[in-house]
Amino acid sequence: MNSKVGLTIFLAAAALLVSQSRLSEYLLEEAFSFLLILAAVLTLIWVILATFVLLWHGACLALFLLKAIGRWVTGAREDPVGSEKAMHHLPPTPLNSK
Repeated sequence: MNSKVGLTIFLAAAALLVSQSRLSEYLLEEAFSFLLILAAVLTLIWVILATFVLLWHGACLALFLLKAIGRWVTGAREDPVGSEKAMHHLPPTPLNSK
């Protein structure tokens, strides 16, 4: 509702300015073209940033999948089997005691 009221007030003010003189008409035209160019530039910046973010996340996903496929093909794992268990079964020494 507020946007309709604001738009109505803006259009009424614009109509008053235009009816006063030709100079007001040119100023109003300049204001509209400035706002149009500003909207176009902001839209372009938004599209570039959104594209960058999507491509960045796509690249991260592709690298993650490539890493998983590489592990699957080679049979490699992140941690060797039993490495943590072997550390827990060592007798307590000054190096591994908590």
